[in-house]
Amino acid sequence: MRLALIADIHSNLEALVSVLDRIRQDGVESILNLGDLVGYNASPNECLALLRSRPDIKNLAGNHDLALLQPERAQAFNIIAYQALMWCREQVPVDDLEFLQGLPLALETQGFWACHGTPTNPDTYIAYHFQGKRVLRDLSRGSGVRVCFFGHTHRRASWYRDIRGKVALQEITAPKLDLSREGHYLINPGSVGQPRDGNPEAAYAIFDDEEFSIHFKSVPYDIAGAQRRILAAQLPPYLAERLALGK
Repeated sequence: MRLALIADIHSNLEALVSVLDRIRQDGVESILNLGDLVGYNASPNECLALLRSRPDIKNLAGNHDLALLQPERAQAFNIIAYQALMWCREQVPVDDLEFLQGLPLALETQGFWACHGTPTNPDTYIAYHFQGKRVLRDLSRGSGVRVCFFGHTHRRASWYRDIRGKVALQEITAPKLDLSREGHYLINPGSVGQPRDGNPEAAYAIFDDEEFSIHFKSVPYDIAGAQRRILAAQLPPYLAERLALGK
């Protein structure tokens, strides 16, 4: 199976369209979206319509999606994220809210786990060693599952637990990583709609369970178009500026 992984679209239609167009050329069986369909950018309805029209895409809920449904959750956001989410709440129709309400928080199959933040909490980050170590410990106690896919940080990552139990954040020195079948992994494909790793291109990844590999990819998109939408919606200008910087 070749599985495309996307995450953190955050209402960026231009980025989502470019990524899906590129994935079409990658010969994958299905697409897994790790959550945060909305927030920050200015095309929530268009992104939701596109995602809902694609039966080959499995969507999970992220913390911004949950905050759209339960606005009190957004009280913990920074002021810019909060303002963007409140604007988004005014735009999204009831049927899209019902769609978001039905999204699962996590997915567990015979081949992998998937979540937005962690398998138990969509608000929790996997950014530091102790966080990766805790989730990898739980993964290693599972029923033969070796990989957990996650999003939320907007940064590509591959955390590795070796056969001795040692945990480390792998340096991604090449786009494609061959994984060890004796280890356990936490893999983040990066963000489609708001990358924060210094590369403004829309990020995604391809997981191949036969090769047992992960291929990190990115694609350029119409950043200027996404910025114009943000400014026309009178969202905070910083949200437009950061897209060109990848941060």
